[in-house]
Order: sequence, then structure tokens, then C-alpha cells
Amino acid sequence: MTNRNFYASLSAIIVGLLAVASANAQTRPLAITHVNVVDVISGRILPNNTVTIRGSSIVSVTTGGAPPANAFVVEGRDKFLIPGLWDMHAHTQMTGEPWLALGIANGVTGIRDMGSDLEFILNMREATSSGKVLGPRIFAAGPILDDAPEGWPFRMRVKTAEDGRAAVQLLKRRGVDLIKVHDHTPREAYLAIADEARKQNLPLAGHIPQGIRAREAIDAGQGDIEHLSNMNLWRACSGGNTYNPDACKPFFEMLAQRSIWQTPTVATWVELGTIGTPASHVSADLMAYVPKSIREFWAGNQSIFATPEVVKQMKGQAEEGAIFTNDMAKAGVPILAGCDGMISGYCLHDELAMFVHGGMSPLAALQTATVNPAKYFKIEQTSGSIASGKRADMVLLDANPLTDIKNVGRIRAVILAGRLLERNELDKMLADVKAKARE
Repeated sequence: MTNRNFYASLSAIIVGLLAVASANAQTRPLAITHVNVVDVISGRILPNNTVTIRGSSIVSVTTGGAPPANAFVVEGRDKFLIPGLWDMHAHTQMTGEPWLALGIANGVTGIRDMGSDLEFILNMREATSSGKVLGPRIFAAGPILDDAPEGWPFRMRVKTAEDGRAAVQLLKRRGVDLIKVHDHTPREAYLAIADEARKQNLPLAGHIPQGIRAREAIDAGQGDIEHLSNMNLWRACSGGNTYNPDACKPFFEMLAQRSIWQTPTVATWVELGTIGTPASHVSADLMAYVPKSIREFWAGNQSIFATPEVVKQMKGQAEEGAIFTNDMAKAGVPILAGCDGMISGYCLHDELAMFVHGGMSPLAALQTATVNPAKYFKIEQTSGSIASGKRADMVLLDANPLTDIKNVGRIRAVILAGRLLERNELDKMLADVKAKARE
């Protein structure tokens, strides 16, 4: 994020609460009957299941089972039930509260916030967790640790090793879920941040800083690389600018062996230089969800880098990146789906479609937004798939996503921590977001 004038428009993004959860907890159990459950671990479709929910948890998944006598019943015949989706690269403060609801309406029940001011994101994490704000479950990095130019948002400036250690210790005390670094994290500060994050048992994620090689970052303890290192990750193993899959196989094997997560954001790379302009493929209907402040933010970024030659290059890099991502996944490298501030929810569907475009199976793509985030956060015992005892974050679809990944957008209902949001409620949420964007 590079717009120096960001804070001038930030107040236009942070609006009043979009939706407040009901003060009364749901007392009746919820049962989805005759539904096809998508097992995102095995890839099987489990037909004619009854999924019963009490409170925020799934209590049973049974074939042909009868719902409890007092349950609120949702007929799931000919529908497909998947775990809630995760956007693993979000910037909540940039996009504002309305886009939390926009994500929910598109099946996003969890996000990893990769850069927001500390007080803002900790308050928002608590608000969504408690139900004060209707939004996805949030895991947060807090501010980015680097020494970027003045005016870059969401930063905690670090210049020295001492700065880096102190920042990690502070963020640990405040309860962040991970540490984020970026291009301008100074070398000595970076190495101290990595060491201190390991001591504090905090995952380290983000860009590979300038002056640090990928293998150095991995050896230092960085367990997740964003944006395929600005679409440069294949250059060192390829021996040049053109991706060479055979030459990169040893690199893939190392990434897989060491479980180095990748969050490619290839769909974002396609649109970053053109969104909001006539050259973009994003429809006018989707742009209706975007407030003026975000349009101005995108335009400000584009004014810095988006020449026709650069835009063409970025789109080519995204195509190559999708193929590279598929080759990594086939080698066992763990992949996460993320958006980086594009139009909430819709951008995640686009990312999954790009993964399939690059060669992934629909199942492998779906795993990047369901079970893989649960594994990343080490919460797979309670999240990421549909089974008894797991958190009731789910999406009811009108068609099978394993035959066409674009079916993740054919949403009939969303269940958020056990709360049922049916199609009419989702449509109202979408209309409200459009109305907010016009203000």
C-alpha cells in the first residue's frame, strides 16, 4: 500500500456499523437437511446429510438423519455445503466496515488482516468476535514492521535491531496473531524481528524485504511469503526472468519440506494496475460496491506505477504466477488464497478461479480458502471442514464447486458462527453496501 494521501481519505472509509448481531443468542438448533456435504479434505461429496448446529458449533453430521424436533430446518436438497471461506490477505482498515459485510455475503467467514493500525484492528477483532459488528472472524498482524517512506499507512517504523525486537515484544503483549514485514524492513531489523518472533511463538509473514534473499528469509524463520515475492519468486530458481519449472523443482521440494506457505494474490496482480479504469475487467455492477475513497486510493497507486507497459507485464506475471502456484501445490507447498484489498469476497472467488486457470483442481483451489487457513493457524481441530465439534462457519451453494470452482459464487445461504443468513438477508447486505458506497 503506497498512497501517501491515504489518511486524508481514511475517514470516508471508516463508517458507522453496518450491522449489529442480535442481542439474543439463537436458542433453537439449526438443521440443514438432505444436503450434499463437500469434504474438502478427501474431495468426496457426502450426499443426503443432515448437519445440526447448536450455538456456534456443529453438533452432528449424519447421513439421512432426522433433525431435532425443535430445530429450525433449512432444506438443502440439491445444494452443496462447504466450509466458510478465508481471505488470507486483507486490509480491514483500508476497506472499512461495509466490506466486512460484503465478504460475509460472498461466503468469507474468516480473514487474516495483513496490515492495519493496532488499536483499530484489535477493536475490530473484538467487535466481530463478540457480535457487535457482523463480520468475518479476524486474525490480525497489527501494523506492518518496516521503515517505508513517510505517508505509507499501517506502519510501525523500525530502523534498528533494537527497534525490531521491541516492536515484536509490544505486539505480542497486545495479542496479535502474527507479525508482518514488508519491502522496506531494514536488514538488521528484519533479522531481529524474525528471531524475536520465533522466541515469542508468533508466525512471521509478509514480503521478502529488499536486500534479503528468499532462502535467507526462510532460514531466518519467515514461514509465509506474500504475492510470490512481488511475482519474482521463480526468478532465482529459474536462472532468469522466464519461469523454468524443471529448474525450480529443487526449490519447490525445499519449500514443501519446510512448509513455507505462499499467498500468491495472482488475481489482484491482474487488476492492480487497471481496476477502476476502462481497461479493467471488473464489471460496473461490482464497482458499485466501491466508495470514492477506495477508488481514489487505487488511482493514487496507479499514478505511481501503472504505465501500459507495466500493466501488461503484471498481467503476464499473474498468468505465470498461477502456473507457478499450481506447480508448487503439486510439489506439496502449502497455498493460501488472499485478495489484498480488492472487492471483498468477489476477489476471493477470482483468486480461486485463477488457481484453477493455472492448473489446480477445483478441490485444491477450494482447500486454499478452507482447510489450509485452518492448518496455517493450527486450528484445524475446530475449523476448516464440516464435522461434529467444529465451528459452524459454512456456505450453502446452489451448485457443486468441485465440478466448477466458479460455483463458490452461487450462494444460497451463509452460516456465520451458527447464525443463519439466508439469501434475502444477504441481498439486503449487498444493497446496504452499495448504498454506503454512494454516500
